[in-house]
Amino acid sequence: MAALEAAKQGGDAAAVGNSARLVIAVGLRRWGEVQLEAQSPTEAIDAFRRSLDFEDAPAARLDLAVSYLAAKRLDEALSTATEILTANPGNAKGWYLQGRVWMEKKLYEHAIESFRHSLEIESTPGAMYWLGAALLQTKQPEQAKAIFQELLNQSTNRAWMHGRISAAYRDAQYTEDAARELRLAAQIDPALAHRSIGLPPSDSDLIFDDAGYWSTSKPANRVSPSADQRHKLQAELRKIVASALNDLGTAEARQQQFALALAHFHEAEGWQPDTPGLQRNIGIAAMRVSDYAEAVRTLQPVIAANPQDAVARAALGSAWFAVNHFAEAAKTLSPLGNSVLQHPEVAYALAESLVRINKYADATALLDRMANTQLSPQMLLLVAQAWSQMGVYPRAVEACHRALEADPELPTAHYLAGLALIRQDRAADATQEFRDELQLDPNNVEAQYNLAFVLLQQSQDEEAVGWLRKVLARNPEHAEANYELGKQLFRSGDAVDAIAYLEAAARLKPSFEPVHYQLQAAYRAAGRLEDADREAKIYRELKAKSRNITLPPPRAQGETSPQPN
Repeated sequence: MAALEAAKQGGDAAAVGNSARLVIAVGLRRWGEVQLEAQSPTEAIDAFRRSLDFEDAPAARLDLAVSYLAAKRLDEALSTATEILTANPGNAKGWYLQGRVWMEKKLYEHAIESFRHSLEIESTPGAMYWLGAALLQTKQPEQAKAIFQELLNQSTNRAWMHGRISAAYRDAQYTEDAARELRLAAQIDPALAHRSIGLPPSDSDLIFDDAGYWSTSKPANRVSPSADQRHKLQAELRKIVASALNDLGTAEARQQQFALALAHFHEAEGWQPDTPGLQRNIGIAAMRVSDYAEAVRTLQPVIAANPQDAVARAALGSAWFAVNHFAEAAKTLSPLGNSVLQHPEVAYALAESLVRINKYADATALLDRMANTQLSPQMLLLVAQAWSQMGVYPRAVEACHRALEADPELPTAHYLAGLALIRQDRAADATQEFRDELQLDPNNVEAQYNLAFVLLQQSQDEEAVGWLRKVLARNPEHAEANYELGKQLFRSGDAVDAIAYLEAAARLKPSFEPVHYQLQAAYRAAGRLEDADREAKIYRELKAKSRNITLPPPRAQGETSPQPN
């Protein structure tokens, strides 16, 4: 933790990340130990496994093997012990743990081999005891007796040791030997006669044995932490792990690793949600990975607690805008005042939100201020669309042309200018914009359609029909192109061919009144009177629902195409 604080003071993101990982790893291992003490091996397993993600420490693998063993997940315990020994055949604890697994599996010959390997590397009372127990299980009492005598010679608590040896004899069905050892224990310490020391070790004893706490001087009654002490330690560990995860995420965010940072922020939230700065960090990182709903969730309380946090306010407002909550976006961003102009994308989010909630005067004032700043060509196109939505089409055209001055080959700029010119009834000017767009992008279907549309307005029907056929060759499901082409064919006297296109338009846009009117006329001209009467009835019913037809504006890229009369 001291190294982490020093790294944070130094400002090196990589150093902060490395130190934070070590703090997290150690904190998780300590958490796992606490869970083992509380006899919650499953929770300990999760902690030790996660610890290994941050530091692949041999001690953590030993802890993990202990946890598997305590949870009776013997195959996983054996696999983990084998991994330890594969990496380091000289690991005495690894052999010891492997032997303990073999004991649990009742494969005592394997256990003897493992314990002997462990003792060759390091002589420990635990390995000696369990080797003796394994020898008893394989009916080698004399060898076991010699090992137990050596343990007694080393022990500073002979009464307790006799009790443990009694348990080994009892487990191997040597009842007389078990009784003898228990009597010897009671002779040294009469109080032991009233305890259950002769019983096999409990799961808690097994855990502490494997964790390395077992020794010849072990007291008969080990004192475990109280519930209050454990809870206090858990609270402190939660704080430490959450804080380090927050530091790690911050370092990763500084290195542009926003998705990874967000994952670690969320993990920190699971440990302690009220970690200082954490909710703000989650919100900012969520914005960088386009998780706008998450940004809204976390940044709302941040702004409520600190309304002056301009960065968080800008992020929250932008998130509201991204999820189409325009009133909330405008409410959140408006307090930023002119400072919003320092970030054009935020300024645009505010302007567009004001447009969407019909606050045109405020939107106009902001767009005017934006016009006096240096905007990218792409941002100018967004500004152009905002002007179009308010019906200020000359300003929309102006913004498009400014964008083209900066980047003459900017896609969609001519197209958007053309749409705005249509709304000003400047068909000839719009025609040139669409032609220029198609010079840059010959396959732009919407530019092709809108060029055909303005050509029809100028009675240049033959060229318009050619463009409409090109549109339908690329997109047969284009409703407006089907309608316009069908209508033109009918006007030129080709009712039969017109019907196919008008039927397609009616199928694609069944509530569009004019298509039913044109279709009934084409059916009637082709002698299909029953079909004509049906379409006429549909047309009258639609007309009755809406006496005044309000045509939508010509569509921008991806929006609905302009509707003909």
